[in-house]
Amino acid sequence: MKRREGLSTPTKVSRLVLTIAVGKEKHRQAALGLGRSLRLIGDTTPRAVITDHPELDWSPAFDLVIPWDGEIKWVFFEKLSGLRLTNSQQILFLDADMLVFKRLDPIFEAAEGKGLGVQGRWVNTGDWYGDIAEHCARHHVAALPQFNGGMIYYERTPECAEFIETIWDYGRRCQELGFSRDDILVPDEPCIALAIAQTGKGQVFPDESNYQSSATGLIGRLRMDVRKNECRFLARTFEVKFVEPFIFHASRYINFRIYWRQLKWLEQLEQYETQHKFGYMPSWHRLQRSIERRWLKLTGKL
Repeated sequence: MKRREGLSTPTKVSRLVLTIAVGKEKHRQAALGLGRSLRLIGDTTPRAVITDHPELDWSPAFDLVIPWDGEIKWVFFEKLSGLRLTNSQQILFLDADMLVFKRLDPIFEAAEGKGLGVQGRWVNTGDWYGDIAEHCARHHVAALPQFNGGMIYYERTPECAEFIETIWDYGRRCQELGFSRDDILVPDEPCIALAIAQTGKGQVFPDESNYQSSATGLIGRLRMDVRKNECRFLARTFEVKFVEPFIFHASRYINFRIYWRQLKWLEQLEQYETQHKFGYMPSWHRLQRSIERRWLKLTGKL
């Protein structure tokens, strides 16, 4: 593991934001955007990235770089590896293609003591890795928590560690359990959902909490600008609602320019920070100050 100079030793880190950037360069760029967005809003939670390219420069967006050489079909399950790879007590996994607009303390505080937590809604009809009603009947549960696995919280307790092992076991039996994808990747979401439904463990935060949103069912315009710390939109998910999420999950919007503009602006702001000293005032600002100061003197204000 690589640690950025200045970070306290992992044993002293009680909270951690964890993400994964494996494969294509676009995943690295997305992860850097996530880390930069957290720095920009002043979130002080240490950040770690699991990557198959640990030799690349991840600072100052990340404090900890964890090399990965695992089997690609299990990459989704690496979300749950934070207890094994770090000594952190509370871990918030965020997909690399996320941007954060509010500090994360309220999420950690709401989730603390609840084991593993996701944001979603209990459902017994519809389509999610197959027919939900058939899943419920097959596994003898009344409903399943449908959620977006881009954000998962878990913590260091014996009960939570045991629960995560149950989820891994479900992953190994994924086809037997009736969950499928169109590729070789083993899906984590239905395995987590079934484990929550069958054991009664874990926490499902209501979708209305708006901790994270992928703007599914967007109505009208997606208003997003990291320079203004703005992310808000109207969307039809389970119902029509106005959303101002803590975390925006690009998901399908990774194919839209608005998302890549945010990454570019975040990179430019980081470059500005390295190129200018504390309190730097550009020439146009100094000129404006001089003109306005003269006007204030003429009008007797100064």
